[in-house]
Amino acid sequence: MANFETLILERDIACAPEHLFHVLTDRELRQKWSAPNDESVVTIEEYDCRAGGREETRCGPKEAPEFNTASLFHIVTPDFLSFTETLVVGGQIISISLCGHEISKSGTGSRLRVTLQITSIIGPDLFKDYRNGWSAALDNLSALAAGHGHSSQVVHFDHT
Repeated sequence: MANFETLILERDIACAPEHLFHVLTDRELRQKWSAPNDESVVTIEEYDCRAGGREETRCGPKEAPEFNTASLFHIVTPDFLSFTETLVVGGQIISISLCGHEISKSGTGSRLRVTLQITSIIGPDLFKDYRNGWSAALDNLSALAAGHGHSSQVVHFDHT
C-alpha cells in the first residue's frame, strides 16, 4: 500500500531570480548543492533540462551511492521548474514525486517555493528522509546562489 505526503519548503534568497534559476538548473551547480551533506554525493549521469528532457542521478553515501533517480522535466521557465522523479534502490522503485519549484522576486532578492507531492511505496518513514534531504539541499542551494549568504526557511506539511 502506498503512502502520500505533500511537503512545501520555502527560502528567501539574497540574489536575483535569474541567478537563482541558473543555480537551480546548471548541471555542475546542481551536483554541488544537491548532496545534503559532506558525506553524500549526487552524480548527474544524464542531464537535459528542458520540457521533455531527462535527468538521471546516482546518489547516496560517497563510498557507496546506492540510490538512483530518473526524472522527466515537464515545465522549464525562469519562474517555474516542474519534474517527476522516481527513486530506485536495488532495482526497486521506492518513491515517485512531483516536484515544483516556483521562483519569484522578493524584498531580499528571490523567494523559492518547492512543493513535493510524494508517493512512498515503502511506507511513511521515507517522508522524514525527504524532508531532511531536501531541506539540507535547499540550504546548500540558497548559500551557493547568495554567494554563501544565509537564507530564512519555512517548512509546511500537508498530511493528506
